[in-house]
Order: sequence, then structure tokens, then C-alpha cells
Amino acid sequence: MKAMSLSQLLREFREVISTNNINTVAFAGIPGFCQPFAELFGFVIRDKELYFIPYTNYKDSKKLILKENIGLQMEDFGELDKVDCLVIFGGLAMKKFNISEDNVQALINSLSPKLTLGICFMSMFKKANWKIKFDYLFDIYISYEVER
Repeated sequence: MKAMSLSQLLREFREVISTNNINTVAFAGIPGFCQPFAELFGFVIRDKELYFIPYTNYKDSKKLILKENIGLQMEDFGELDKVDCLVIFGGLAMKKFNISEDNVQALINSLSPKLTLGICFMSMFKKANWKIKFDYLFDIYISYEVER
């Protein structure tokens, strides 16, 4: 495990995308929970075509659009049929959302990405015992302190 700042993490993510010749990226995750992280990670690769897939419903994909160079926002898009890179967020592996590993594997098979990335916190994929073969896995650990 390597300790790093948020900016280092985002630079490393951007490096993975750029060194693998990726032009289109779709982030799959839980709306409201994973979606802000898609916007965060997407911002550092905002020159790419970016999409957010709620849960594993690629027919309900939203396009992530740069607004006034200050952030990404979702717009209606339609159905994706192929992407260069699919990012799977660990929120999908949380039991309370009832998304199976088979649903996620079906999404991967449907979109045929040349690169599949996992991004999770606190080893969520391992805790859920998922066996998805990620090309890269960003397993992020959080340490925090609240002072008053």
C-alpha cells in the first residue's frame, strides 16, 4: 500500500488512462454515492468522452459534460454500446444495493472495454469476494480526524 495525496491519486489515474490510449471512459456506480467520484476522477481526464452508468444500466447512461471549465455535469445521452475503458466503483459491491458480480460482468461483456478499472474504498471488492479481473485496481484507504 502506498500513501498518497488526493492529487497524487488523480494524477496516477490520469496516467493509466493516457498510457493506454483511452478515448472513451464510462464510470459505473451508485447514483448519488459513486457519481460524485465519477465527476472527480473524470475532471482530470475531461478531454476524453465520459459517461456515467447508474448501477449497471448502460441503457440509462448519462454523458459527463464539462461546464464552464469548473466541473462535470450529467446530461441525457442514451445507450452506450462500446467504450475504451470501463471504471467499476466499489459501491456496486455493497450488499445494500443488491448488485451481483454477474450483473457487473454482464456489463463488462456488453461494453467490451479494452481496459477495466476498479476504484473502491477499504477493499470493498475483496470484502464482497468479487473475482472480477481488473486491469488496474485503485483500492483507497481513508484516514481522517475530526477536530473541534
